[in-house]
Amino acid sequence: MKRSLRFACSLLGALALSIALASCSLLSGDEAVVHDMVDDTMKIFKSTEGDDIASFADQSFVDTLNSYGVDADEFFSHCFKHLSWEIGDIKLSGDTGTVSLTITNADLNSAFELAGDRFDAYAETDEAQQLFDEEGESALVTRLFDFFYEIMDADEVETATSEVTLEVFKNEDGSWEIDPDNEAFFKALYGGAELSL
Repeated sequence: MKRSLRFACSLLGALALSIALASCSLLSGDEAVVHDMVDDTMKIFKSTEGDDIASFADQSFVDTLNSYGVDADEFFSHCFKHLSWEIGDIKLSGDTGTVSLTITNADLNSAFELAGDRFDAYAETDEAQQLFDEEGESALVTRLFDFFYEIMDADEVETATSEVTLEVFKNEDGSWEIDPDNEAFFKALYGGAELSL
């Protein structure tokens, strides 16, 4: 019985792999290039490599984080910890096209709300008053973000999934890019949240 179960699992695994490889091989030329470009762009958010992610972030938001002593890289790393995506239909016509993209991430509105509730309770404590007296407002802001990080690390938040359409265009050098003017895309990245401070 165990042998046949093991064989069935191996067979299913091989079948799944062959289906995945077959679907990948259906893309060629510019469609394959666009697929890889979109996938690589999403990996930037997932990996949150310093300068790369900062180029996609609102600079005034990053500056505000920094002014309170909040490390922007750490913040974005937590924001995109649960990010996943699935690339759908790619439709190209000449030097322009669209890409269907399904994005799943933590519902950051829910995470921020939960962190705010915990901070409100913490703010009533003697410890919070002492922290404020000794280190000032920025220390309390750091504590608020610590609550957010704890929630994200403990996987306490729900996820949100959004379907978005990316506009893409071809550069003169033959490379493809995503049109950055897409509010729905960035809102989906943050699980429906619109970040501002």
